[in-house]
Parts: sequence; structure tokens; C-alpha cells
Amino acid sequence: MNPHLLDAIVETPLFDGLPRDRAARAARIFCLRSYDRGDTISGAADTEPRAYVMVSGVARSVRVNDDGRCLTSGLLDAGSIFGRLPYLEDEWTDQTEALVDCRVLRAATADLEALAGVEPTVARSLARSSGARLRSAESRLAGLAFQPVPARLAGVVIDLADHFGKVTRDGVRIDVALTHGALAEMVGTTRETLTKIAGWLRSEDIATIERQVIRVHDWDALEALRHGTRCMPGRTTKVAAEL
Repeated sequence: MNPHLLDAIVETPLFDGLPRDRAARAARIFCLRSYDRGDTISGAADTEPRAYVMVSGVARSVRVNDDGRCLTSGLLDAGSIFGRLPYLEDEWTDQTEALVDCRVLRAATADLEALAGVEPTVARSLARSSGARLRSAESRLAGLAFQPVPARLAGVVIDLADHFGKVTRDGVRIDVALTHGALAEMVGTTRETLTKIAGWLRSEDIATIERQVIRVHDWDALEALRHGTRCMPGRTTKVAAEL
């Protein structure tokens, strides 16, 4: 057996508590793949139902509508399970794009479902992962319903900082390549609206949003914006046309 595959299995939270000999048996259904930043990991191009487990790296999950419009449904980091998940008959699957170099375990969905049937540890981990994604989706839905766009953008920038942020003398530097269009998809707004808000953040010396890097200059102000204790003038309520 490929020792790198077994090491990836052992270090992945899906298999926490699984003895190494049983982890070695579980590894038989998986292959280990590497993806460069910008690569599509999973999505409509999958020719058969497949489930994925992120070993290292960060990706974004994107829901693509029939008319081509996109909405980022969340970030996926180490331990995240995505693709066609076991026990779900829905054939819809989000597209997943690597934001940095990623290592991913891949298995046929039916094989992962069979593994969960004989390994309670794996079944519990799948349940926890599904619960976490449900909570994340509920929080995102609440944000779309109740938060103005600047607050949602502040929340996305803070999430990105959790994954990519580096503290520097000038604030927090987030090294991730995202266009205003891609960032708008993550926020749930238009590129034009996001560009206006980014300009205001720069003018207030709160954050600078560029194509290759985001810099947070005033973390407290960004947190206040996310929580609604600070507002961008004219943006205190969400306007439906902005979505």
C-alpha cells in the first residue's frame, strides 16, 4: 500500500480513533489526489457518484445555477467531506475549486457508505460533518436574510483570515487570489456592489481588497462591521436588488 495514502488516512479527522490496521483496510477504497490552486476538484464533470475528503488545503464550494450564475456555499478545509455524500439521493453536487494547493482523498460514494456501515467511527464522523455543514448553511442563510452586504463581506474576510491570515506590522495579510467577482459570489452580491463597498473599506482604512491579497488594517472595525455596531453610510439595511 502507498504509505502516503495510509498517512493521509490516519491524519484525517474522518478516521479519528480508528486503529491503524483498520485504517489500512479503509484506505483500500480511497485514492489520494493533489490539486493546484485554481483547479476544479469535484463537480458536474464527475462521471460517477464520488465523495471527497480534504486532507490539507482550502477550497470553496460553488453552487452553479442553470443560467451560469454562481454562489459560494462555503469554504472547505482539512477534514471537510464533500461531493456526493452517502445516504443522500439528491444528484446535485456543488463544484469545488481549490483556493490553495490541496491534497484530497477520493472514493466512490457507495464504497464510503459501505465503509460507514461497518465502521461506527466513520459513521459518526460523517454525521458530525453533515451537522457542521448544516449549521454553516443556516448561518449563511440567516446572513443573506438579515445582514447588509458590508456585514456579510466583513464576515467572509474574517473567515478567510482564519484560513490564510498572517499577522504583520501593518495588520493582517490574507494571501489568497480572489477577483471581486469571485468574492462577490462568496458574499452573495454583485461585483459592482462589492467593488463599491471595497472602495469604502479602503477609504476608511479598514481593509484593502486586491486581486492577489487582502489586507486588514483595522481588525476591530471589521469585527464591528460584521456585528452591525458599525455601518457603511446608506447600507444599514439589505436591498433585495443587491443580491
